[in-house]
Amino acid sequence: MARTQIGRALAQLGIRHIAGSSPEARGRSECAFRTLEDRLPKELALAGIATIAAGNRWVAKSYLPAGNAAFAVPPHTSSCTWR
Repeated sequence: MARTQIGRALAQLGIRHIAGSSPEARGRSECAFRTLEDRLPKELALAGIATIAAGNRWVAKSYLPAGNAAFAVPPHTSSCTWR
């Protein structure tokens, strides 16, 4: 079976892909992707970003911290219990 671009990228990074097999899981990932696909280009334009390098810096400095502040939830426990 041929790998997708995502599959090749994950393999290069040493990340194991776990596919969402339930409609709920697929719906959550699709919703997140639509949000990024719709909102991120608009935010980049508003910030006056014109290059990929400037966009990468802006995402790391502004977009991700703002998103994490708005949506991050502290874990219930600091220990990993699912392994």
